[in-house]
Order: sequence, then C-alpha cells, then structure tokens
Amino acid sequence: MSIKLNDMLVCPICKGSLLKGDGERAELICHRCKLAFEIRHDIPVMLRNAARELTENEAQHYSDRANKLDPK
Repeated sequence: MSIKLNDMLVCPICKGSLLKGDGERAELICHRCKLAFEIRHDIPVMLRNAARELTENEAQHYSDRANKLDPK
C-alpha cells in the first residue's frame, strides 16, 4: 500500500489517524477504537464488522506508539 494512500485514510468509526501495524499481519491500526483493519492485496478493508479487536497488550503498545508520534 502506498504511503500517500495511508496518509489519506482515517478510521471509519472515530475519523482518527491510523498506524501501520508492526506485526506479521498487514493491518492499519486505530489505537483509539482498539481495532485492526486488514490490508488484503494492498487494499485496506475499512469495515467495522471485518475489523479485528486488539488485545489489551496490543492496544497499549499502539497507544504508546501513537503518543510518541504525536505527544499532547
């Protein structure tokens, strides 16, 4: 998936920014909603009912990562 496309996409639920997953899965992560949206064949599947819920450890990891990128 192109970096430009990734910069334009937002979470379909909260409209917040998305992080690229750093695990083995190809995913875009919304740390606010604690959801992971799968990327299939370079196309993000931005449907709530197709999203995977993050575990507590994953949610904390991505929340920490988001805070490092945009501290407030």
